[in-house]
Amino acid sequence: MFAPKVSVLVPVYNSAPYLAETIKSVLNQTFKDFELILLNDASTDNSEQIILSFTDERIRYFKNEKNLGISPTRNKLIELANKNSKYLAILDNDDICLPQRLEVQVNFLDKNPDISMCGTYFELFNSNKKLPFLKSKLINAGFVWCHPLRPTLKDALKGNVLMHPTAMFRHEDIKKYAICYREPYSPAEDYDIIKQALFLGLKLANIPQILLKYNLHGDNCSLTQKQKMNAADLKIKKEIAAFLNKPFRPYPYALVMLEKLRLKYFLKGQK
Repeated sequence: MFAPKVSVLVPVYNSAPYLAETIKSVLNQTFKDFELILLNDASTDNSEQIILSFTDERIRYFKNEKNLGISPTRNKLIELANKNSKYLAILDNDDICLPQRLEVQVNFLDKNPDISMCGTYFELFNSNKKLPFLKSKLINAGFVWCHPLRPTLKDALKGNVLMHPTAMFRHEDIKKYAICYREPYSPAEDYDIIKQALFLGLKLANIPQILLKYNLHGDNCSLTQKQKMNAADLKIKKEIAAFLNKPFRPYPYALVMLEKLRLKYFLKGQK
């Protein structure tokens, strides 16, 4: 029976303009021992037709009978993953994996068995031709988001410390500690799952290499559900402060950007 080393988990919802390139970026990985699980959360566009146009045997396609939302869909993806896969790789339906993403992350986790979750640096880009010209040019200027290499709860008090579509989780730890996505924290469910791991004392890491292109096209949940996102983000930060027994003091997002956002040109040795 086929037992892939990596299960790549992709929730799909009305992502027709971006989905084909996302799927191709996984199928073109230098690391080949994976399954690609696509779960369609009752899309109303032609996302299903795009998925069905691919015939690669590593693709496993499922769909929800009705729209469940992002957290239940992500949990269902974990349940659908091969029980014997060693790692779970997270990817959103509009982002692009660079060809060596899986290979680099698998090698890193194989060599660092104490690390439960790892992410990577990522480059911003925009594929939406409807955005204003200057805004599109700015997004495509080569900005890279650089998270701490060994993030701690103190780091997480400032904001999320591991970019979710770059994440690779150790499957056995997800099962052992019953880590899951929780609906009350959506659409910041990714930040909450990192908080859960840190509360458990699990170790996280970020690989200082650009291995994903994040599509900032304007319809991202962080933008379309901004008020809900900010409320969930604030809730998580207050919970982290309480866990650390510290008074909560909001950390200005402008400072977060100054600390983490870099131009690709100045990141020597990045590919």
